[in-house]
Amino acid sequence: MCFLSCFTATAQSRGTGRPKVRARRMAVAPVLDGLVDEAAWLAIEPATGLVQQQPEEGLASTEKTEVRFGFDDKNLYVGIICFDSRPADILATQNRRDGSLIESDSVQIMLDTFHDRHNAFIFGTSPTGIEYDAQVSKGGQGDTNAGRPGSTQGSVQNPGAAALNLNWDAVWEVKARITPRGWEAEMVIPFETLRYQPGKDRTWGLQVMRNLRRRNEQSFWSPITRAFEISQIDAAGELEGLDLALHRKVQVTPYVLGGLNTDYTRTGEPTKFDKQAGVDVKYSLTSSLTLDATVNTDFAQVEVDEQQINLTRFDLFFPEKRPFFLENAGIFDFGTPQETEIFFTRRIGIDGSGAQVPIDAGARVSGTLGRYELGFLSMKTREVNGLVPANEYSVIRVKRQLPNRSSVGVIAVNRQTLTPGTKARNYNRTWGADAAIGIGRYINWQNFYAVTDSPGLSGSDHALGSSWKFDNSHHQLVFSYKETGKNFNPEVGYVPRTNYRRPTIAYRRTFYPKNSRIRSIFPHFQWNRWYTPGTNDLESAFYHHDFSMNWQNGASLTGPFNSYFERLDKPFEVFPGIKIQPGRYSYSQISPQYTTNQSAKVFGSAQIIAGQFYNGTQRAVNLAGSIRKGEKLLWSATYAHNIIDLPAGNFNTDLIGFRFNWSFTPKSYLQTFTQYNSTSHQVATNVRFALLSTSSNGLYIVFNTRAITVDFTDPHNIDRVTLSRALIVKYNYRFNF
Repeated sequence: MCFLSCFTATAQSRGTGRPKVRARRMAVAPVLDGLVDEAAWLAIEPATGLVQQQPEEGLASTEKTEVRFGFDDKNLYVGIICFDSRPADILATQNRRDGSLIESDSVQIMLDTFHDRHNAFIFGTSPTGIEYDAQVSKGGQGDTNAGRPGSTQGSVQNPGAAALNLNWDAVWEVKARITPRGWEAEMVIPFETLRYQPGKDRTWGLQVMRNLRRRNEQSFWSPITRAFEISQIDAAGELEGLDLALHRKVQVTPYVLGGLNTDYTRTGEPTKFDKQAGVDVKYSLTSSLTLDATVNTDFAQVEVDEQQINLTRFDLFFPEKRPFFLENAGIFDFGTPQETEIFFTRRIGIDGSGAQVPIDAGARVSGTLGRYELGFLSMKTREVNGLVPANEYSVIRVKRQLPNRSSVGVIAVNRQTLTPGTKARNYNRTWGADAAIGIGRYINWQNFYAVTDSPGLSGSDHALGSSWKFDNSHHQLVFSYKETGKNFNPEVGYVPRTNYRRPTIAYRRTFYPKNSRIRSIFPHFQWNRWYTPGTNDLESAFYHHDFSMNWQNGASLTGPFNSYFERLDKPFEVFPGIKIQPGRYSYSQISPQYTTNQSAKVFGSAQIIAGQFYNGTQRAVNLAGSIRKGEKLLWSATYAHNIIDLPAGNFNTDLIGFRFNWSFTPKSYLQTFTQYNSTSHQVATNVRFALLSTSSNGLYIVFNTRAITVDFTDPHNIDRVTLSRALIVKYNYRFNF
């Protein structure tokens, strides 16, 4: 394997040349109608000459693309022309904000506004004019989650934590339409939405990516190899000629909320009328540093969590969806995603059962100051009926950016109980330091060390990790080592297990057949072993071997063979009333999965799991299917069925989900989500209706219901009991000062 020689040759062949294009000041703002045909647009030199990354790396894009950049004192304007020799075959599969752009014809624009090759913004759209935006941090690189026993989610291709924050929503506008020459779009991005250094003749990093869906072709303005995505900031070209003033503005977004909440599980009157109000404030301290404040925070409009069946000994992971915590999330990231996260925002305002805890107020300062990334957050939560004490949470994060995707940083996290006499620990504190080192173009080395301070716990209160990864378009090699002490206790973090030492090795080899319907073939493996400190006795092991392939149309096939080892020192209740006794268990499974072309009108996936499970067997099927009607209507369904046979008892589990999405416009929608979980015997439905003026401001109507059932699947014995239901109407509006 020619890891270093391939790296050196490729790095030298690229040289230091980068494509450049110049932005022009526009005396009159263009009319936002989705047509790039005004004289002011045509007078601007476009970024063009995109080069394929897929399917034929290095060749010119099969269709021409032109992207122009203009600006005035308030906004950046982007004019996009995607020429197409077959406009009737342009594919638009999404009309929903932040919908997948890979399954549709689309364009993404990445802006490295500090030109530091560490942080960037992505704005994308499609022929229907959807708004797609994201934040990139850590140079697009993150630590690798090596997974844990009982889960196949830890493949070597799992992205780093918060390196690409797809849940970030900005305030901007776009219009697009299909025309005889292809499809066109106009973007208006307010400078107050971005962070940057003011001054004349500024240069930003720039990348343009076009997806030509009928060929499943991805092309880039600044060519990059198949090893990288658009989030690879240091591969970007340059946008020159920007004259940027300081925009120090205040955005005030108050909300009012009312509704009926019926909960039959509480004592007394089950129905209550909810009414409340609150406000969010955003203030630009500088053009690169922002203050966000919130009072009586509410997240009624956020979609409910997807339920999961847990067959492991460890806590499940649920992603953050609340808007206030999503902006600049990458600044606060520390540790290993879904394994050792020192700061996990779902610990604030959500209790252990998933119920909301009222947030009285909070503030966050985040952004950059020179070469430093700064983050400060403070939140206060309310006491709940003597069950959950009031708490104050605070986090301080500082990172120093270094060349070539490198950085060093520190973090401090504190939870302080405000309710006297509580049984919970009065405080919990965590300190940590980390370093990311980029070596050449394809090597990234991530390191961290952290300690906790909890009353009643002393000694063995540390965690550390080091992960080395080489990744080019043909080879990916990962070596990592993670360790936590038995008293490591970051109560504002996510750490499902402690007291272990875990070495990991993973390798993937990717082949790209020429003149074939198959786009790539990538056999890979990953080996994890967890040892108990002190005795160095093996506690867990996970061995993942897979042979996968992707087709040119977007379909994929995986064929993993997974082996597990578990040492149980005490009984493990895998299902209510069924316990696996202490002992040493080695078992293995196969879990092939096929996924169809996701841009088709009807698409889906199917996975089968078969093999051993501890001292018994497991058979499972996971099915997903969707029907799309145009770009506005989408029906989806999922079904996961497990059959577990154990000496201690047999059991089955079912998890069923139904989704309906009707996007009237890119900012207005009706969404429903119904879930059935056989383990909890519950059916839950979440209905959301929104008429928005911007990405998150406008009218929301939300209906939630939850019922328990004895046997929902047997039509002769249906016994459903409503547990709760709620109807909520919320309206918020943004004022600019």
